[in-house]
Amino acid sequence: MAKKTFKIGEYAVGGIIQVCTTSDTINIDALDWTTKEKIIGREFRINMFDVEYEIFKYLNELTSSYYADKVTDFIKENVKFYY
Repeated sequence: MAKKTFKIGEYAVGGIIQVCTTSDTINIDALDWTTKEKIIGREFRINMFDVEYEIFKYLNELTSSYYADKVTDFIKENVKFYY
């Protein structure tokens, strides 16, 4: 299991994106900058059809494409996707 918090600031919903990965799931949450409470979040199953595209699409809703790419790189380093 890997967990990372990206403190992005004004370029993300809430300012913070937190990613938690397990062997089966990926949780992506947008947290409030001051209270650290969850604003919005989504869970992805690793064996889901076209999961990489769905994750990138969701991250682009939460933040800019630059930061979405940084978060996606972290996910790809820590998760083995099934094809």
